Parts: sequence; C-alpha cells; structure tokens
Amino acid sequence: MKLKTTLLASAAFVAFASTGQTSELRGTYVAIEGGASWIGNERFVQATAVTGTITNSASFAAEFDTGWAILGSIGYAFDNNFRAELELGYRDNNFDRLLQTFPVTTAVSAAGSLSEFTVMANLLYDFRLGDKMTFSIGAGIGADHANLEVDQLGFADSEWRLAYQGLAGISYAIGRQTQLFLNYRYLHVDAPEYSSMIAANTVQYTAFLNDLSKHSATLGLRFALEGAPARAEPPAVPPAPPAPPPPPAPTAPPQFIVFFGYNSADLVAEAERVVADAASAARDFGAAAIAIVGHADSSGNTAYNQALSERRANAVRTALTRNGVPADKISASGRGEADLLVRTGDGVKEPQNRRATIDLQ
Repeated sequence: MKLKTTLLASAAFVAFASTGQTSELRGTYVAIEGGASWIGNERFVQATAVTGTITNSASFAAEFDTGWAILGSIGYAFDNNFRAELELGYRDNNFDRLLQTFPVTTAVSAAGSLSEFTVMANLLYDFRLGDKMTFSIGAGIGADHANLEVDQLGFADSEWRLAYQGLAGISYAIGRQTQLFLNYRYLHVDAPEYSSMIAANTVQYTAFLNDLSKHSATLGLRFALEGAPARAEPPAVPPAPPAPPPPPAPTAPPQFIVFFGYNSADLVAEAERVVADAASAARDFGAAAIAIVGHADSSGNTAYNQALSERRANAVRTALTRNGVPADKISASGRGEADLLVRTGDGVKEPQNRRATIDLQ
C-alpha cells in the first residue's frame, strides 16, 4: 500500500508540472545515482546460540539508521518508450543497539551493520510530460547479497537471496544526451538466514531475518551514448517561401528558389507558383539556358542527401517543361548537403536548406 501511494503521488506531481512533448532518450545509455537508504518495519531478528549441548533462543528488534545507497546501470531505450536495463547497487545501514523482545525485554548494546549488493534486471516505461520532463515507472527482479555484522558478538555472515523491486522517477533533460533524474525504489528481499561460529568455536549463532523491505531515494545522471538512434519524425510542413526578390534589370535574370518538405521531393502549391513564375521570366528574358540545382539539409547521411537533392532538381525540371520551357534548355543537378543556405551542424533539420534553385542564363 505504501508503494502504491508513493507512485500515485509521484504521478500526480509530474502531471501538473508540465504538458506537451518531451525530450526523449533513445538507444544505449549509462546512469549513475546515489542517495539515502532506509529499512522498513521488518527489523526483527530471531537468534539461536548453541554452546555445547545447550541451546538458547532470543528475539531482537534492530533499530537501523538511515543509510546510503549508490547504483549504476546500463540500458537501452526503445522507440516505444520502454527501457530495459541492468542495474548494480550497494546499500549500507547501521544500527547502534538491539532491543531484546524474548525471553525478556531489554536493550542490548550491540552495534552492527547490514550491507547489501544487488544485481537487478529492470523494465521501465517513460511517460512524456513536457519539453524536457519524463515520468518513469517500472519493476525489476534479481539477487541481493546481504551481509550482517554484529560487532560486540563478533558475528558476521552473508547470504544471496531473491529480490524484486518497484521503481518510479522523474527525469529532466539538461542536454541533447544528458538527463538529471530523481528515483524512488522499493526493494523486497526474501528472508536471509545467517550462521557464525564465535567464541573460540564454542558458540554457534544462527540468525533469521524477516523479509527485508528497503526504500531508497536517489539523485543521478543518465547519459545517452553516441550513435543512439533517433525517433522517426513525420515530414514537416514546408514553410512559406520568402518574398520574391525585386525585379532585376533585363541583363541580370533573377534566381528562383523552390522549397520542399522534410524528406520530400514533391512540389506543394506555392512551389508550383514559383516554377510558373520562373517559366514566365524565362520567356520574357529570352533565356538561352536554365540551370537547376537541388539541395538538402544536414539530417540523414551524405549519400542519401545527394540522391534526395537530385530528385528535387528533376522534379523542378519536370514542372518547368509542363509550363512550356523546352527540355533541351534545362540542366538539373544536385549538391546534397554541400552548399547550405543556413549554416548548421550535422543532423539538423533546417527548412530553408531543403530547396532547389532555378538560374536563368
């Protein structure tokens, strides 16, 4: 019930925090996080001491302090918002005394610690909540290596046990590949059993813990590795072309620019009007030749962009012939992403770079 309440509260918080699309994590990533760890109500220890042929039993309640946790993970974020990851963690909690509850009630000065190393496989789902914010929820299963030490008794033993956990977190994009996140975990570990021979091998202690319920709140960074695939985007609606340049002198025929949509060589209505104006100007100036050069933006690879620019040039050439320009006067070629109108870095979708120029000669 406590875990369910916490998750619902987290979901309500992020739902009001932001709306719209989010900056999404895609591909392989690594993460590191650290914070506080505390143990739930399962603090009872049933201990049996065997001295020779005499057996004594007692029950204790260990008052564990709030400790610390550090975790690291490597994972993969899929296009459907699911993430799968392998997580390694370490938690440490100390106690200053044991409260004996059977056969008598008394405080026993017995400092010690419970440290745990976990190996978990997690599956999570990311809810996109804003331009930069993501809410995540998931679960994991794996193994917990719990080590119990009681200093005054010289007692120390460790056990591997089955473990499972629930996770919830909020992430905020602080860069194209980096997220800052806050996570909550509820970790449940099957009851470990410990045994230790002490006092010159004359006293055998056996301790049984209840199932462990541990909680942690951590702050961390998540970084997407280079080469992570990007989410496919629908073709962008081409922007309205800029206003045509002022009419040039008859000795200097104008240049016409036709703009295209993302990953498209189709002429929209506005582009058809630009082609018609170019055909009319060619007739008015008596152009001897017309040179068409296609271009692409820097998204996609170089070979694909070269082919796309050539398709755009040929689409304009076909449209000019439909407007009465003789085909033998037209030359068409492509420049790919080699001659950007707006200078950008690699992988940038810039509408003004998706174009074809028409030069009257």
